[in-house]
Amino acid sequence: MVDMKDKVVIVTGASRGIGRATALAFGAAGYRVVVHYHEQKIKARAIAKKIGQEQSLVVQSNVAHEIEVQQLVEVVMGQWGRIDVLVNNAGAILSPGDWQGDIQTWHKTIDINLTSAWLMIKHVAPVMQKQRKGVIINLVSTVGILGSPYVAAYGSAKGGLITLTKAMAKILAPNIRVNGIAPSNVMTDMTKGAGLDLIEQFRQATPLKRIAKPEELAKPIVFLASDNASYITGEILVVDGGYSLK
Repeated sequence: MVDMKDKVVIVTGASRGIGRATALAFGAAGYRVVVHYHEQKIKARAIAKKIGQEQSLVVQSNVAHEIEVQQLVEVVMGQWGRIDVLVNNAGAILSPGDWQGDIQTWHKTIDINLTSAWLMIKHVAPVMQKQRKGVIINLVSTVGILGSPYVAAYGSAKGGLITLTKAMAKILAPNIRVNGIAPSNVMTDMTKGAGLDLIEQFRQATPLKRIAKPEELAKPIVFLASDNASYITGEILVVDGGYSLK
């Protein structure tokens, strides 16, 4: 049995928002944390400092590029020799994102939000298979379930990630569990950029009448990674304050 302090988790897009809160939550739970970032180097290093130098590893890469994903996995294996949990959190809403958006934005949105997760699973799952144990958690979205006229490309990518989650749960069983977390509106930089009026609309449309804190997503992510969720796989856990009930 692997001691908690020896367990290694990779959190992609860990420099801010849900990824930041998740990296810190895993650190507090005793995991060794790979703080992945693409552009926010200073923020990533600050998170690693909070977790602790011996307990964290900062790695930069574009996870939508296969060679960089391979290099990321090699760095982690060279440092710690194992990967127990993968959290595919990296993602972004690009503009224009509606159905009339340009083809370049469409492709980039799919790459950032779907292809990156597939690439990470492709290169991390073989490590977990050799260990005969592992957990993969994908950050999906309620727009991947409900659809949205405003972020059609993003919603399509997240819908694809929901399908990928269920497919990989079947493929990688019985030793690797694969689940998804589907938030709606979370108070991240991306949400703040939507403006106060839209944030208020989100709040009013949510039965709990507030926007989630990133930490409220981090906690169920850590739960799904733990042995307390040992019989859960192929599920999409909706954490949205009731937003999708409408």
